[in-house]
Amino acid sequence: MAIKYYLVLAVAVVAISWASILILLSGAQPIAVAFWRTAIAAAVLSPLLVIERKNNAYTPSMNELVLMVISGVALATHFMTWIESLYLTTVAASTTLVSTYPIFTLAMGKLIGERVGKRSIMGTLTAFLGIVLITVPEFYVSMKALIGDLLALAGAVSGAVYFLVGRFIRVRASLATYTVPVYSVSAVTTLIVGLIMHTRFWPYPLYTWFYISMIVLGPMLLGHTLLNYSLRYSRAITVTTSTLGEPIGAQYSH
Repeated sequence: MAIKYYLVLAVAVVAISWASILILLSGAQPIAVAFWRTAIAAAVLSPLLVIERKNNAYTPSMNELVLMVISGVALATHFMTWIESLYLTTVAASTTLVSTYPIFTLAMGKLIGERVGKRSIMGTLTAFLGIVLITVPEFYVSMKALIGDLLALAGAVSGAVYFLVGRFIRVRASLATYTVPVYSVSAVTTLIVGLIMHTRFWPYPLYTWFYISMIVLGPMLLGHTLLNYSLRYSRAITVTTSTLGEPIGAQYSH
């Protein structure tokens, strides 16, 4: 993979590392944060989709559209479970557990035909072990924390599905052709769940909207969107392994 793609991944990891502190500072309800970050990101990227559609004759198949819906629901699940976990357990525990994407990506990668060598497996597990050793002092045991930890793990599993589908589709689809529908489905999913659970989407004080805008600009547009960009040029396991830098970045951002 060319150096520029590694740089793109580096920028993406730095961007997503700020998500946890920005979310906690926002003061918004977890599902509301999940909704606004995807809804606004989809709206911002929509003009790019229009431009790409004019210059690109590629049209997703029905199967790919179904997969995009699955990816959007997985992304919504990832955000809702992980953001909720931030309020129940420590930031270190939450970001470490949610960053187990690579482990689940390895387990599910064969579904899309990804071949992963022994060196990749050993490298991924070694990197994750290092992250755990760094952050384990921040873990503590309580029923509330346990629920938060389980939610973070659910976020990791759903995140792995989101990245694997992205890798499968992004080989053919342009960036906006994939991200706009997926972010839109995620927004609709979180909106429906939020309405059922009586989530407060509006109003919020001005400082909350400031932090939400920072979440959209940084962790969403520079973070997730660049990760999705990278999926066209590298395997899902490579992209998800890069996110192991998030717990360390989250520690320093706090």
